[in-house]
Amino acid sequence: MRSDTLHVLRQRDFALLWWGGLVSFLGNWTLRVALPVTVLELTGSTAALAATTAAGLLPALLIGPLVGVYVDRWDRKRVMVVGNLVQAAVLAPLLLVDSASEVWIVVVVALVSAGVSPFCQIAENALLPRLVPRRHLLTANSLNAVNNNLARFVGPVLGGTLAVTVGLPGVVVLDAATYLVAAGFAALVSGGHRPAGVASAAAGPVRRVAREMREGFSTIVSDGPLRVVFGMVVLIGLGEGVMATVFVVFVEQEIAGGAAAYGWLVAAQAVGGVCGGLAGGRFAARFSERHILGFGLVALGCCDLFTFNYPQWYSHVWPGLAAMIVVGLPSALSQAALTTVVQTRTPDRLRGRVFAVRGAVMAGFMIVGTGLAAASQSHLDVVTVLSLQALTPIAAGSAALVLLRTTGHPEQPSPIASPERVARRD
Repeated sequence: MRSDTLHVLRQRDFALLWWGGLVSFLGNWTLRVALPVTVLELTGSTAALAATTAAGLLPALLIGPLVGVYVDRWDRKRVMVVGNLVQAAVLAPLLLVDSASEVWIVVVVALVSAGVSPFCQIAENALLPRLVPRRHLLTANSLNAVNNNLARFVGPVLGGTLAVTVGLPGVVVLDAATYLVAAGFAALVSGGHRPAGVASAAAGPVRRVAREMREGFSTIVSDGPLRVVFGMVVLIGLGEGVMATVFVVFVEQEIAGGAAAYGWLVAAQAVGGVCGGLAGGRFAARFSERHILGFGLVALGCCDLFTFNYPQWYSHVWPGLAAMIVVGLPSALSQAALTTVVQTRTPDRLRGRVFAVRGAVMAGFMIVGTGLAAASQSHLDVVTVLSLQALTPIAAGSAALVLLRTTGHPEQPSPIASPERVARRD
């Protein structure tokens, strides 16, 4: 592991966030697998499964920008502490689910939990540039990709095992415990982290909220690199929506794989993501965010094209496993680079709103991509649909290389490191 990576991990406040994120994501992935398994076992209904999935996506689209307003008003550390505690409490009703007539509880919990989750995610993205120096920001975001992918690798296996052995209640207790641990880690982060120059009121009239939301949107519209990045997010969201809808169909039809093969392919990408995250420090020392983002997305699209087309000549799963490991590398690096560009282009006091809009745009176009994939099934075969999907990261990466000429921002506040500089602004 490169010394830059170790140096970032040794920074106390970042390490606290990193470990908290790892534990929380592990619980999330465990429940993410156990919930649909339980819903399907209790109801046998794909409609109930679809309702649960939709409930997890809609809040980011509908209330994300509003969440960003409040994240920019409040202390980001406190938002993460309270948000994790609330998410732990929200899971409690799932302990009552024991029959098909109670599945509505799952949908409601998924909806409420997805409404609280953006507070933590947006607050963490907004807080990170205050904890690490600018030169280590890409490395820090790459390390976050490591814990996300570690959880993605271990969580589904753990969730499936627990769902079979102890049932949904055991998974719920585990996930709630991970939220409590994450809240504890966040509480230990030094000092207060409320953006400078923000009024002390925790809430305000409708006009004030609308004005602050417009300020976030105008920041994106008025900044050239941010406009490019958000155009890329549109393309990435479309592709992710298509992929999430028909990749499992591809596995079943083209490589004669079932649930086990699908699980191994998802896990293989997580392995590549861990490797890519660990390599982030090395890449950050040699290349700009623009090149990592652009070439990473182009490489991702090219790997996807290979993955979706090789079964025409050799319909076995192992080349797909190798390709998915390779895909994980540019996927993790480009995701970290994109997050870094948004962080560095956006002033601290607006960062929550800008990240909230990014989440809403991604969720919205994932839903559009899902609809396009479903509509195309009667006209195109699955390989053609996924091959077209692979062009979206290639187009997004090309846009980064051609249009994204600068990634820095005049306002680059130093990370808070001393008691005097972390004094609360209450």
